[in-house]
Amino acid sequence: MGPRRAAYNSFVDTFQLLLTTWDDGEAAMLRQLLEAAGIPCQVVSDVPHSVYPITVDGLGEVRILVPARRLDEARTVIDEHRRQGDVLSAGHPDDSEEGEPA
Repeated sequence: MGPRRAAYNSFVDTFQLLLTTWDDGEAAMLRQLLEAAGIPCQVVSDVPHSVYPITVDGLGEVRILVPARRLDEARTVIDEHRRQGDVLSAGHPDDSEEGEPA
């Protein structure tokens, strides 16, 4: 095994799957969220979405990978972000019927 392959295997062994999405926008937002929390991540897809914008049989999936030792921390960051989004949307004035208090 050459040095490039060994380096690649070392990289793959140290990163684990955090989640899978089929939305490039969501993947970009999650990457920014994780990096803002100081968690490095990799966004990986088997096809370039700008060339093949498809989601058939998993071809359009985008995988978010984080260092194995930071996997739990990354899950917490994502869960907290989603929880805050739920709280914000629950209190959003547009969610209430007209004439009812928000």
